[in-house]
Amino acid sequence: MGALALTDHDTTEGLAAAAAAARELGVVFAPGIEMTTYGCGRVVHVLGLGVDSACPALQEANDTAARVWDANQCRWVEALAAEGFEVGVAADFPDHPVRLPVLIERLCRRGVEAGVPERVYGRFRRFFAELPASAYAGLPAPEEAAAIIHQAGGLAFVAHPLELLSCGPDFDSMLAACDGLEAVYLAYTDPERHTVWAAAARAGKLVSGGSDYHGYFEPAYRHPCFEPSEELMRHVTA
Repeated sequence: MGALALTDHDTTEGLAAAAAAARELGVVFAPGIEMTTYGCGRVVHVLGLGVDSACPALQEANDTAARVWDANQCRWVEALAAEGFEVGVAADFPDHPVRLPVLIERLCRRGVEAGVPERVYGRFRRFFAELPASAYAGLPAPEEAAAIIHQAGGLAFVAHPLELLSCGPDFDSMLAACDGLEAVYLAYTDPERHTVWAAAARAGKLVSGGSDYHGYFEPAYRHPCFEPSEELMRHVTA
């Protein structure tokens, strides 16, 4: 691997350590972010590559996303308790909000889904997908996130966008505000990748790729085998 980016959800706290590790390995590093936004009636993730983590607007957006994550995390734990699981916010998450791997680990210890991380993660995805729009109030629109990423000196990409391609004018507006689409996404088949790649090409946009690896509760990490264009590398590693 000759180059990598770290794009944690709504935080840049790991960038300094990742950059240092990359230097030791002789790997080109691009500081990144994956911003949580709300558009097309659903949560939309917008990747930022080559961002300056000190950008005030980016940090403000991260703080907002953390508050939304905190509220929804507590909402989920309380829903699990209502189902009869021996878990509670005060007892198990006094330091809330915690990052997703920690959240799943603690719920496994409490016996949720028989302590199987993959099953807890599946339950997490279902619960958060069914939350109403009001649960995401305060999050920026994808277009606003792209503007913040640009302000931070980065390039903005709509993450795993296949399902969004059918959103019509809303997606068109989103794509117009961004610099490209994440075409190389491990969950996609080759035809699906080609569909996203073609959509980017028609709009004259760049493509990005990544593993979208979230942690031990997913299948083992796989290399995305993405060869970035010279234009992308020039912008995100300048």
